[in-house]
Amino acid sequence: MNIPSTLNVAIGLFFIYLLLSLLISEIQEFLASSIFDWRAKNLYRSIQFILGDSATELLYQYPLIKSWKDYKQRVNKESVGPSYIPSSTFALAIISVIIEKSGVQPEIDSLTINDFIAAIDSDEIKQFFDPDQIKMFKILAVKTKNKAGDIPDIEPLENAISDWFQQSMIRASGVYKRQVKLITLAIGFLVAIGLNADTLNIANRLFQEPILQENLSQTINIVLTQDPNSPLNNCLNSDLNSTKPCQNLTENFLYSYLFNFSSLPLGWDQSNLNQQFNLGGNMVIQLFKVILGWGLTAIAISMGSSFWFDLLNKLINARNTGSKPQS
Repeated sequence: MNIPSTLNVAIGLFFIYLLLSLLISEIQEFLASSIFDWRAKNLYRSIQFILGDSATELLYQYPLIKSWKDYKQRVNKESVGPSYIPSSTFALAIISVIIEKSGVQPEIDSLTINDFIAAIDSDEIKQFFDPDQIKMFKILAVKTKNKAGDIPDIEPLENAISDWFQQSMIRASGVYKRQVKLITLAIGFLVAIGLNADTLNIANRLFQEPILQENLSQTINIVLTQDPNSPLNNCLNSDLNSTKPCQNLTENFLYSYLFNFSSLPLGWDQSNLNQQFNLGGNMVIQLFKVILGWGLTAIAISMGSSFWFDLLNKLINARNTGSKPQS
């Protein structure tokens, strides 16, 4: 097996990973937004962690946040609220909640940091916020007041709370990404079983069947050598699959090349089964190899479509600058 042919096998395998990664993204997006509402629940738990139960409930009942919550619940009755809250909106909402619940009634057009400090020190706020949260907000307010000097308005405090919330959500998003990674692996393994996407078998068939290798190579050239600034390439080369235009493009891409491309070495057809299971061999070892192949596929497709798209482009460039591959 020469180098160009080996490179073609790798490109074909990685193209299948790209297709399956897109399929997993579609399934995961559907589960996350329409069924389980994972993002909204993770956001609620994250805010609950930094504010406490009572304060979080107050925040979610504030009109600015509640309007988003009501909208989400019309779409999904099990939703706990919005999937995303801008940091500036959070800061404005939490300051407003503290001022209103404290009983302090400053003039709306002349609200100052001193008013906020008086509100956070009130007995009413102690019913809703834990001592640690009260202390933290007071430290932020005093620190901001000292920096602001003679500036009386509340805007510097809004910015400080906004920055604090943004940093907290960065940490929370890291936890969410790790959870999603495990979910992606689980979904990927189930999809690998459902489509019989066995990495070891796919690579073996591409090595042994030059016609299959060549057909797949031609398809990949059509897809990946088009205009690099085309909408499909922009979607494949980013994490924008959740936006509606990209979602439509990637769905059409999937239907064109995964579900209607019969020559892919996937599925439970006899040609695949003959390659995976040799009647004269040890069935336990063969079954172990198939399960290992499914596991490798699940790990590979969990890397994401943008990863495989970038790698495919690099490999195609490397192949095109080398010697012409044999047919």
